Amino acid sequence: MISKECFVYLQLPNSHELVTVGRLEWRSNGANTEVGSFVYGRKYLALPGAFALDPFQLPLEERLFEETKNEGLHGPLRDSSPDAWGRYVIEKNTPPSEHNPIGYLLNSADDRIGALSFGHEKTPPASVRSFNRTLDLHELIQAAHKLEQGQPLELRERQLLMNGLSAGGARPKTTIEDQNSLWLAKFPANNDRVNLPRIEYATMQLAAKCGLNVPEARLIPVGTHDVFLIQRFDRLFDSLTGNYFRQHFVSGLTLLNLDEKDYGKWSYLDLADQIRRWTHNPRGDLQELFGRMIFNGLISNTDDHPRNHGFLKSGKGFILSPVYDLVPKPEANTTRYLALQVGEAGREFSLTNALSRVDAFDLKREDALAIIRKIKSRISQWQAHYAAHLVSQGDLEYLKGAFSHWDHLDFSVL
Repeated sequence: MISKECFVYLQLPNSHELVTVGRLEWRSNGANTEVGSFVYGRKYLALPGAFALDPFQLPLEERLFEETKNEGLHGPLRDSSPDAWGRYVIEKNTPPSEHNPIGYLLNSADDRIGALSFGHEKTPPASVRSFNRTLDLHELIQAAHKLEQGQPLELRERQLLMNGLSAGGARPKTTIEDQNSLWLAKFPANNDRVNLPRIEYATMQLAAKCGLNVPEARLIPVGTHDVFLIQRFDRLFDSLTGNYFRQHFVSGLTLLNLDEKDYGKWSYLDLADQIRRWTHNPRGDLQELFGRMIFNGLISNTDDHPRNHGFLKSGKGFILSPVYDLVPKPEANTTRYLALQVGEAGREFSLTNALSRVDAFDLKREDALAIIRKIKSRISQWQAHYAAHLVSQGDLEYLKGAFSHWDHLDFSVL
């Protein structure tokens, strides 16, 4: 039996005050049975500004909450934990005793998504303002490539990588500070065949053309590489203190209350139902979600899993975050299947299937058709759009496989 524990801290909304929310205990019997036990602290429960980390699974109550899904981490806590890339960096820089859910939380920097932090002590530590800068990007890319190749790292390289590893996903990335903003910097991997940072930047601009809610994004050259920068939408600079306000974040996986392995249960329709429960602008959020589903299907962004849909604490409820992680995935098949259920025909992306349950998004059929027509019209010029963003001819050839299904889509329903 392995047992670990830590305290959970929260930066309160519109404040720089860090308070102790509660305590998390994690245990494993070594047979793929992992259990997390979370309890709110009494002082936090009595705090006038206290709010539930998850209003449905972790309501503000003085009791023990146990979790067996997602390695024993409750939804908001799992959302605060690093994914594949961050865990890989941690495992290369810490002893095996730290390679567990609690170790990943404790060894991550406070650039993590959302407003939570974690530590060994009941009293929150003093805030440490330490972010990588744009001038560090060249060293960061080199360090990431060395790590991927299994080469030894210098001390500074380790520090740079450990300083910004909390973002999700499997690709190399870090958080940097530039112009009084925090940015997620995504750089190329060793085995990339195409310029994915440039492709993702151009795709984000295409989403903006389609009317989706996108964060500010930039593309900057670093040596011979491109680096894609996306502004952190969970951080707001406070000019009075020079620090950042943090917003509590949860993912679509938390709204669905599912395990990351519950692939067959992921559904846009169920996510829409949860949006009605969670957000204070469900009508606008549902229309946006429908547009994102259509966009994902038309560009073959089939990595649209629930953790790639985010929600931010706002007032007494939540709001759908700006869109992120939009990357076309070329496929040889003529039929596309999204990660989440689209309609009555399951995950298959077709316009007929997308229109089969527009009621789930509080849309009338004619309104849904108008959204589809607008997005289709913008994406239909995809080659000119990517070329205008200086995507190379070779990469344009690569991208053709992400749009080849257009010849087989049922556009006649429009």
